This record gives sequence, structure tokens and C-alpha cells, in this order.
Amino acid sequence: MSRTKSRPSAPAFTYRAGIGISDTHITCDGPGFPDDLIFLSHARALAPREPAFLASGRAGRRQIVTTERTLRLFGAVGDKLRPRALPAAFGRPFNLGDQRIEVVPSGYLPGASALLCECEKRHIFYAGAFCPDALVEGIEPAEIRRADAICIDATFGDPRLNLPPRREAIAQVRTFVEDSLSDGQTPVLLGSPFASLPAVALDLARSAIPLRAHARVAEAWKQLRLLCPNLPALTRFSGKLAKGEVLLWPPEAHDAVALRELPNPRLALVSGLAASPDVLFRMRLQHGFALTTMPNFAEILSAVEASGAREVALCRGSAEAVAKHLRERGFFAYALEPPRQMALLGL
Repeated sequence: MSRTKSRPSAPAFTYRAGIGISDTHITCDGPGFPDDLIFLSHARALAPREPAFLASGRAGRRQIVTTERTLRLFGAVGDKLRPRALPAAFGRPFNLGDQRIEVVPSGYLPGASALLCECEKRHIFYAGAFCPDALVEGIEPAEIRRADAICIDATFGDPRLNLPPRREAIAQVRTFVEDSLSDGQTPVLLGSPFASLPAVALDLARSAIPLRAHARVAEAWKQLRLLCPNLPALTRFSGKLAKGEVLLWPPEAHDAVALRELPNPRLALVSGLAASPDVLFRMRLQHGFALTTMPNFAEILSAVEASGAREVALCRGSAEAVAKHLRERGFFAYALEPPRQMALLGL
């Protein structure tokens, strides 16, 4: 994969309240500016307050390109976004002004997509967060398109992270659960209902292990099951667990009093973050399983190779670490992040 890449006259991507495609009014996964076309790659792409903002009268003339399934996964906010939305179908290009755009599956969530933009004789591909493994039926397999420039979410792209194969990590979680139950302990899995938990829950359900969930997990699960009906039904946690049940819980609530009141609770983080001993230490956890539906370093390299891109933009997480490795391989690679304001001394 080592080769010499000539540097283009100007980067294809920039940061402008999201990831902007240069010389266009297209902003990916961010609120953008009042005249922008906003591409939403998946239902978790925005910060918590941004979907409501885009659905409000304060959003100016912004229009949104996304898939119908992503709008459905947004729930009530998706209904409010519809008047601004241009629902796009996979593999059906269309023209918007001087740009020809097409959305393709990314494999990250139901309806999650990547964006191919053809403008000024350049093919620019915003891959964002993608998952090469189809872990849950109902999530479309990821596709990578040929392009001159590609942008990839590098949240878990640091080559130093030890991320096992996904199905191996799922099997490790099942063993943890079975061992905990046989020892008379209560297994609690901390993870996101939009990332690691669906594949884990599906695997446990196949082993006839009953599940119960925190209210926030259960609510998100309702939306997911509309699009992935093979996912098991979850019973909402109401303070008690029956013998043999597993509890699914949001990581941000790992210190909840309700968990301390469980009989012999045994907590484990199920997330790409579990690859970091520092994260487990800060959360005071002894068990973690590094499972993520975002690309690892090897998968980022494979995507770059498949795209044929000579320019690679990385965003989020380990963006600079990945960009450094790609530059060493001769690519024009760079990290995108919000502009930093100069701090005033003494203030």
C-alpha cells in the first residue's frame, strides 16, 4: 500500500460545523450553515441538541439528504425533519445543482449511508462511520466507492488499539455472561443500543438467555426493532431481575444506585472504548470487551485501498494518529477537527 501521492491544490474536505465538501454547500453530519445541504449519514451522527435545531425554524434554508430508514430511526424528531428532507435511495444518483450525488450503505446502523459526490471532475466520498461486518439482519452491508478523496471516521482507528474480530468479541461476552450466571452473579452489560448491544443481545437470545434493559436502552430498542425485527424483545428494568436474567445498561449510568442494589452485580463494558485500560480504570470496571461497529485501523486501510483515493481525511477520535501512518505510506492524509480558538491569558 506504500506509494507516492501527489498533493491536490486544495483539500476536498474541510471542517465547518460538520465535515464540509470544499467548493460546495454540502456539510456532512453537522448543523452546517443556513444555506447548506446537510447530509446525515446515520441517526446518531449529530450531537444531542442538533436534530431538534435542524427541525426548527432557526435552521434557515437548510435541506437534509438522508435515507428513509434513518429518518424512521430518529423517531419523533425524524417526523419533524421530514419537511426539510430529501429522502435518498441507495444506488440511485441524482443531481443537485452542479453536483451529482449518490448514497450507498455504510453498515453502521439500519439505513446508515455514505455519500459519493461528483463535482468539478472529482469524485469525493464521505464514508464516515462504517462497519464491514454484517452483524445484525436488517442492516445493509457496507459499500466503498471509487473516489479521488475519502473521509473516514477514525474514532477507533488508532493502530495501537487491540480490537479482536467482532464475532470473537461477541463470543467472549457470551462466555462472560454464562460464567457469571453459573457463579450466582448478576451480569450487567454496559453498551450502546445503537452500537455494540444489538449483536450481543441477538447472540444471547439465541442461547435462550433472557434480557432486561434500562429505560433508555429499551426506548431506543423499540425504534431499532421496527427496522430489524429479528432483534429480541427487551423487558424494561423496574428495579428487580429474575434469576438468570442479563441487564443491558447505558455506560454513562454505570454508577447508578439501582446497580448497587442488585444481588452480586458483575459489570462489563461492551464498547470499542474497552480496549483502553484507562477507560476501564476511570469507570472502576474489571471487565471489558472491545466490540465496536466502527472501523479499526486495518479496516480503514482496506477502505482507502478499495476507494483508490489519493487524498484521505480522518475525523474524530484517533484521526491524527491514523493520518500520520497514512502520510508515512505516501498519502495526502490529514485530520479534521473544529477550529481552536486562542485562549486569553489569565481568563
